[in-house]
Amino acid sequence: MESSIPTIRKSYRGSFPFKLATTSYIYPAPVVPNVIKLAPLLDEIEIVFYESKGQDAFPDARLIEDLKGISLKADVRFNIHLPIDVYLGDPCEALRSEGVKVVKEWIERTMPLSPSVYTLHFSLRDDQQALDRVLWRHHLSESAGRILTCGIEPSRLSIETLGYPYEWIEDIVRTFGFSICLDIGHLLLRGVDLKDYLERYLSVTSIVHLHGTQNSRDHLGIDRLTAETLDLVFSYLQSYQGILSIEVFTWEDLRNSLRVLDERWKLNGEEETVKRRIGETAGLR
Repeated sequence: MESSIPTIRKSYRGSFPFKLATTSYIYPAPVVPNVIKLAPLLDEIEIVFYESKGQDAFPDARLIEDLKGISLKADVRFNIHLPIDVYLGDPCEALRSEGVKVVKEWIERTMPLSPSVYTLHFSLRDDQQALDRVLWRHHLSESAGRILTCGIEPSRLSIETLGYPYEWIEDIVRTFGFSICLDIGHLLLRGVDLKDYLERYLSVTSIVHLHGTQNSRDHLGIDRLTAETLDLVFSYLQSYQGILSIEVFTWEDLRNSLRVLDERWKLNGEEETVKRRIGETAGLR
């Protein structure tokens, strides 16, 4: 690990109604050194497994034991981002079966870590314009049922908002009892009504991915978000009790995001206090 990168020294544990997390790739180092440095600062760490292929992709027994030891020693929890290169609704049966196998193996291998939640993509491989949505949804439901045979509670699987309308899969999520991963950056890139999504889905959201966007790029620090967006998001987070993961991948983006989080949380808290006092005063008249 590069010694020139400073350590963030302030602890944010227990500072919010939600559990604050970030990814396991903040420092230019493998997962374990990242977790060791981040564990004293946060309530949770999002262990990221974006790729299912490659020599170092699979979470082997040594990694699980190391992470379990850190969790017990530092009293930090994990949530797991499952690989995104799986296509559970694809027309190709072999590709769907491989995806189901990968997801089940990753869940079973990481169960000793007692993750709070697993985040899963219902990804599209082909052009959305040519999508047979009925068949895609049928295959998704079939794959979801096969995944649940590994014994995981459905609510511990959070299905992430991606580049298509969540309405396409909303009934599948509800039918199986899955929770939702509300990715703010993805929603902003799609240009959807963010308030509408927060109103409709936050109550059944187990994890929020918060990151900035700029020039069609995401996973940037939340200092890249507009004041209007920050005001909206933090107004809803005041009563949110799930996980908020600052989903960035550099120390600079995490540092800037935590600074904004500090500033905005205090500002929103002060505004809520003023509103409450005004209401109490009006009630005495």
